Amino acid sequence: MLIELANHNDDIRRLLEKGYALRFDSGYLVVRYIPYLDANKALQVGAIVTKLVFIDKMRVQQQDHQVFFAGSAPHGLDGQPVPNLGGGAASLALTKTDVVVERSFSNKPPPGHFPDFFAKIEHYLNLVGGPAMSLHGFNPFTFRVDHDVVADSVFKFQDTMTSRAEIGDLAAVFKNEVIAIIGLGGTGCFVLDFTVKTPVQEIRGFDGDFYYVHNAYRSPGHLDEQDLGKAKAEV
Repeated sequence: MLIELANHNDDIRRLLEKGYALRFDSGYLVVRYIPYLDANKALQVGAIVTKLVFIDKMRVQQQDHQVFFAGSAPHGLDGQPVPNLGGGAASLALTKTDVVVERSFSNKPPPGHFPDFFAKIEHYLNLVGGPAMSLHGFNPFTFRVDHDVVADSVFKFQDTMTSRAEIGDLAAVFKNEVIAIIGLGGTGCFVLDFTVKTPVQEIRGFDGDFYYVHNAYRSPGHLDEQDLGKAKAEV
């Protein structure tokens, strides 16, 4: 997935070429091996996690100035917490368990926005990791890209609504379910319309009636004349 993203997004490609340890997980870009200092100026290693907003199947867009962070509060060379990070305690449901988000950061760059993901990650690396790189000489550019495919999705397009709404933990509850909808009329068809937007493995629809014009008026979506007269379950 990362190679495909890099092939279609220049900012992701630049992150890869510079050596950032990238991973794609649950609609987020995960940047591992981010160094930082704890309150005792000891070296710690965390990860930056940022949302990916897909504008088509492979192109992504940088949208806001916030990121998530897997690690404790980062400190500066003076032993004080890094100022102006904003955010606060946070959690996030990721598929891989080696990165555990503990907080979020919200630090606007001088222009007020980041033009792309490369600028965003560079900004937060300097802010969070700069003191650790200066004191301990830690190199975050490991080129340790994680190409593992994380759980095949049932969707044809990336489910970016889940990551935008930060409901990955709720979506995961339905992931392996098989759902039956009994009756595909005025209520059942709307239940179906909402259910197909969840990551369930299979949906089985049951209805012994046929699909006519009056059914179409009670149903969401597009009416194809060729469907009229067919069994509702088939349509």
